[in-house]
Amino acid sequence: MTNETEKYLAKIKKLLNLARRSSNSHEAATALNQAQALMRKHKLSQNDIDLMDITSKASKGAPSHARSIPQYMTMLGQLICEAMGTRCYYSFRHNFRTGKLQNSVIFYGPDERPEIAAYAYDVLSRQMVKARRTFIGSLRKNIKPITKTARADQFCEGWVNGAYQAVEPFVVTSTEKTLMAAFLARLKEEQGATDLESREAKKCRGGEDAAEAGFNEGLKARLNHGVSGKDSALSLEYKS
Repeated sequence: MTNETEKYLAKIKKLLNLARRSSNSHEAATALNQAQALMRKHKLSQNDIDLMDITSKASKGAPSHARSIPQYMTMLGQLICEAMGTRCYYSFRHNFRTGKLQNSVIFYGPDERPEIAAYAYDVLSRQMVKARRTFIGSLRKNIKPITKTARADQFCEGWVNGAYQAVEPFVVTSTEKTLMAAFLARLKEEQGATDLESREAKKCRGGEDAAEAGFNEGLKARLNHGVSGKDSALSLEYKS
């Protein structure tokens, strides 16, 4: 969507809000007529206007920058979505600041939720990466690198499963679900976004123990929303 289109959508939405809220019937009718005229002129629908309530925000980083995204990374994204009442998709692109290819997670949803979700993802992502490094450091030095990686991936999947135990799902309304689904459909249409197939951790000797260790470590994570009755409030804690 172009900046020009967004400008017209904002103007139309403002007119429609005026039409709904004005106590002056003449003013309300005039605003509605102007909004409808702009919609016809620029071939915009009510759905286009409704989707303005859906915003998006990208995470600053990710626990892995492999082109083949590991399953623990998408599991963490789903955890955040459930806790914050958002949805997400994944991007792998060139970072012009660092000169490297990197992953990021883009959260989308109503109000300020995506911004909070992206922040929460970055915080828990860093905690998980730190726990992963500590776990790898605890392994015997004579273990093959491929086995260490497999165990570490199992550890991370376990970590997210552990963190899930502390998450209270955010109640998403049917209207919000419909709007987020429409947002994703438009994204697929306009940008060619495709469904993601993540890479599951490889089976290995010691994998179950690694997953259990990760689960126990993930239990230390805390992610709370709605503090003091505010949907935007967020409390993050990690007990070492």
